[in-house]
Amino acid sequence: MIKIINNVLTLEDNFELYSALIRQHVWNLARSSSEGKPGGTFPGVCLMEHGEVVGNSPYWLGYFNCLFDRINQKLKEQHNFSLVRKVNRIALNAQNENHYTEFHIDKASHEVGSYSIIGFLTPQWAEEWGGELNIEGEVIKYKPGDFVLFDADKLHRSQEIKKIPYWRISISYVIEK
Repeated sequence: MIKIINNVLTLEDNFELYSALIRQHVWNLARSSSEGKPGGTFPGVCLMEHGEVVGNSPYWLGYFNCLFDRINQKLKEQHNFSLVRKVNRIALNAQNENHYTEFHIDKASHEVGSYSIIGFLTPQWAEEWGGELNIEGEVIKYKPGDFVLFDADKLHRSQEIKKIPYWRISISYVIEK
C-alpha cells in the first residue's frame, strides 16, 4: 500500500518552514540510512525515537506533532483512511548532491507493524534535480508539500540528487498500526 497525500503544506507554509529549519542549530551532520555502513551520511535531526522524545527541541517536536494531525486530516479527506496517533519516530533529513541514502526499512517496523510517512519540505523542486522517493522500485516524484504513506517494512530510499540550489529536506514519521 502506498498513498500519496497531496498539498499537506501550502507553498507559503513550505517556504516558512524550510527557512526556519535551515537556520536551526539542531542538525546532526552524521545521520545515515544504514547504521554501521561507511558513507552515506547526511544532516538530520531525530526528535522522537521509539515513542520517546530525543534531544531538546520542544518547538519542533510540537510543530511536527501538530503537522501529523494535518497529515491525518488530509489522508482522511483524500483517501478515506486514518491513522491512530501512535507516533514511534519523527526525524528530519537534509541532503544535497553529496549525500545519499541506502535502501532500508524503518527501524523496528517489522516488530510492531508500522506505517512510514515521508514528507517533502523543500518549497521549490525541479524534476531534473532527482531526489525522488523510491519504494521497492516504485518511484514517487518529489513534490513540495506532499507526503507519502506506506508500510514501514517496505525498502525505500531517495533517488540520486543532482546539483541543486537548496537542501532536499524531508520529514520521516513512523506510526504504529
